[in-house]
Amino acid sequence: MKIMSWLDSEDYWYMNSLSEQNKEINYYGYVMEVGDEEDSSKAKIMVIELQSVKLAVGYIVSLSMDLSGQIDIGFICQERPDKDIPFSCKLSGEVKNLTYTGDDLQKIEYAGLALEKFYQNKGAKFSLLDLRPKSEQNLDMP
Repeated sequence: MKIMSWLDSEDYWYMNSLSEQNKEINYYGYVMEVGDEEDSSKAKIMVIELQSVKLAVGYIVSLSMDLSGQIDIGFICQERPDKDIPFSCKLSGEVKNLTYTGDDLQKIEYAGLALEKFYQNKGAKFSLLDLRPKSEQNLDMP
């Protein structure tokens, strides 16, 4: 799987400097599933912690998406959309479960806020990106 992912300029240039110095970027990846006990509706978020950069990125993915193989990410920023920083990783296999009652959008918002607060307390930034096809996104927002 190949993903292109935006970073803010500060994080991009820091990650770029590590890459140019051939320094390894430590990471940890896992899946978070958000559901409730009353219905079978779930949301699935792939989380990649870039520990060397003090950054974590969550990708909302389809429930059916296979995340068992290698994941290639190209990080870009507004200043350099033509030069991505290549990064490859594999998820740990860990699945964290979070319970929240609501529709898919509410579950995603709850999980996003929980992850943002968690990483903020660790001194890291967190961003959340939706990789699902439009047909799977809840676009009926009030």
